[in-house]
Amino acid sequence: MKILDTSFLIHLQREWVRGVTGPARRYLELGAGEEYAVSTVTVLEFLEGYRQPGDAERFLDPFPQLEVNSAVARVGSRIRRNLRERGEPIGDFDVLIAATALATGLPLVTDNITHFQRVEGLVLDRYQ
Repeated sequence: MKILDTSFLIHLQREWVRGVTGPARRYLELGAGEEYAVSTVTVLEFLEGYRQPGDAERFLDPFPQLEVNSAVARVGSRIRRNLRERGEPIGDFDVLIAATALATGLPLVTDNITHFQRVEGLVLDRYQ
């Protein structure tokens, strides 16, 4: 199983609406048989872009949602402290998404390498 970042879902949704195969769809095609999940934080970020979230909810239905729980919060606190001490902070939502991946031991599929590569121990899978 792998965790899909918000950037991936946005690209996948745009490709789907346009009826084109781009990097996100190709990634899923190459990984046929792989299972994918999303963080509840990704759900928040993705749904934020919709005034009427019904279509977006249906788009998210195939992906199990990984909750932000106390284990994720504890990992997130270590990530934030470490990044702050190094002077390399990233956004709180990215911290929680990274913490979800680390707490579950799953790789994160993203093209936001600039932010996520700052998180020690996080396994990234770039799709572009």
